Amino acid sequence: MDEEKKKILIIDDEAKFGDMVKKNLEKAGPYEVTVETKGAQGLETARRLRPHLIFMDVLMPDKGGPELAHEIRQEEKLKNIPIVFLTATVQKGQTEA
Repeated sequence: MDEEKKKILIIDDEAKFGDMVKKNLEKAGPYEVTVETKGAQGLETARRLRPHLIFMDVLMPDKGGPELAHEIRQEEKLKNIPIVFLTATVQKGQTEA
């Protein structure tokens, strides 16, 4: 019996990063992964896909992750979808040399 694939939405303006995460997730399990590179389109994509999980960048040029997450939480059909913020923003002193 085929296991139903869980839908994951990645919203990140860095297309190469999104594609890398997509490939790794699809290798790791029964996941159907969609990458959206426009923060402003993230809500529409979430409405259309109704994913089980959303990975989202914090900083995007057109619409930031926190603002988009707030919009998603206002939608009755989307408000319970877990959102995990991913970011590569690092400040001096946050990494080991």
